[in-house]
Amino acid sequence: MTKFSLLLALFVVLSACQKETVTPDDGTLPGRFRLEADPLRCSLPTTQRLTVQSTGASTYRFEYDRFGLGSYQRTGIIAIKSSATKYELTLDGVSIGQYAFEELRTLSGTQKRWVLMVSHEAGKADGLEFMGVKE
Repeated sequence: MTKFSLLLALFVVLSACQKETVTPDDGTLPGRFRLEADPLRCSLPTTQRLTVQSTGASTYRFEYDRFGLGSYQRTGIIAIKSSATKYELTLDGVSIGQYAFEELRTLSGTQKRWVLMVSHEAGKADGLEFMGVKE
């Protein structure tokens, strides 16, 4: 009986330690995003929150503040679907990031999520460096 109890306890422990995954939504870009830093691939962010609004069929406006230093926006961002789980983001013909369903490493563990990554003129006063997930 002790072997059975030990195996049952081991099974319960192992099943409780599995990674939590999030089911992918339809991958729509418009919405509000919050900062989620992946320490392995994220540089210094310039904002904590970013709002994405649709302005056309595949064009968007990004609105953000630079940690309370003022409100900024980028308009004319184009999202091009490159696969079932990835969009390439461009502004004036220049790649500025991506929106993709991928593995995100955080202090609370690893999850599969839709992740928005944007880097555009981060060194300028109104630049944007952001990596986050939809709220």
